[in-house]
Amino acid sequence: MPPADVPLGFLAASGVGLVGAGSAAAILAGSLVAHPTADRSIAVVHMFMLAFLTVGVLGAIHQFAPVIGGRPLRSVALARSTVGMVVAGCWLLPLAFLLSDNRLLVVGGVLVGVGVAGVVVNLSAPLSGRAGGPSVTGLRWSLGGLVVVVAMGITYAGDRQAGERWVKLSPHVVLAHAHVGLVGWLGLSYVAVAEKLWPMFLLARRRGRGPGRFAVRLVPAGVALLAVGLFFDLRLLTAAGVVVVVAGLAAHLWSLSGLLRKSKRRHDPLVGYIVSSAVFLVAGMVLGIAALYAPVAPQVRSRLVSAEVASLAGWVGLALLGHAYKIVPFITWTALRASGHASGPTGAPLVPSDLFSDKLARPGLFAAISGFALVVGGLLSGAVPAVSAGGMLLALTGIVQLANLGVGPRLAVAGSPRRRVGQRRADPVDASDAG
Repeated sequence: MPPADVPLGFLAASGVGLVGAGSAAAILAGSLVAHPTADRSIAVVHMFMLAFLTVGVLGAIHQFAPVIGGRPLRSVALARSTVGMVVAGCWLLPLAFLLSDNRLLVVGGVLVGVGVAGVVVNLSAPLSGRAGGPSVTGLRWSLGGLVVVVAMGITYAGDRQAGERWVKLSPHVVLAHAHVGLVGWLGLSYVAVAEKLWPMFLLARRRGRGPGRFAVRLVPAGVALLAVGLFFDLRLLTAAGVVVVVAGLAAHLWSLSGLLRKSKRRHDPLVGYIVSSAVFLVAGMVLGIAALYAPVAPQVRSRLVSAEVASLAGWVGLALLGHAYKIVPFITWTALRASGHASGPTGAPLVPSDLFSDKLARPGLFAAISGFALVVGGLLSGAVPAVSAGGMLLALTGIVQLANLGVGPRLAVAGSPRRRVGQRRADPVDASDAG
């Protein structure tokens, strides 16, 4: 595993990104509803997609890829530098759209581009080994999707600086960019990682190979067809891409359904995050198909697209928030034990579940579900107050999660003396008898 500060740096920045994205949505809700393609709206969307989702997913992959690949990152120093570059770029890009500053847009694009190049070089070591399986296959494809979406974004930023000489940013071109990012990068990363994490976190044993092996191949193939079809406005190719993507995501949901039936942790908060995430995925697929093929007015179609993007963001966002309650405590627990904190204040052995509070995790789940639901519903119906309230709830979710996962470890080891892992603590009764 990499040093704890690498994945935790990404994940902590992701929590801050959620607070910023939710706050921006609450303040700029009117623009999101009335002018979804305006610079202010694009700034909010990029806050969610970059500062929250992309940064968080990169944190999870930096922890996960070396474990399943059986090989370390190429360079810890490179990993630490990419944390700074990617996080800085992911904040500068939304700020550039908010201020309509093309120079700042270029700086942010360069930072993200260089940072992502470093990420790909670093992760290519663990993902290029002989260890296979659906998770490794999916992550290889998702990193390719990340490279494509960053290249498209840099091209658009340079074109914007040059006065749109190369690519006319028509709605179907923007949709191609959005779907490569949402489904081909973020969504596929979750689909891939879930195939390893679900059986472990849900305590559900799968017999034989699951349907996830189809998902990690169908989703990238479908996204490629869909993106090319949208970019060049080729309806038949777009339709073919939709069919393949939906088939891949259906296999992903089929895999989840089978594991939930066998799960021994049906009352764990993680189950609530995973199931609600799946609901938003289904809503996103329905809204996306309706946006493409329903005979509706352009204004209604625009609302359908906005709601689809928000639903897919809810799918990945809820999954990221839920799995953070497993990933972050495990990383922190490993680091605490290595530093000598093998027990809590009561003397009982320290376990990962001691490092956060379920009493905060459950209200956080309710706030996250309500926040995404209000944003999706508000965008679909044109209700500005609903979008604003949803943004505030999502910002509150980020604050609760940061507090819970950040303060929890300090409380868990408060007052406990450090000792070597494996060193036995003298029993008070035995010590008294010996005296």
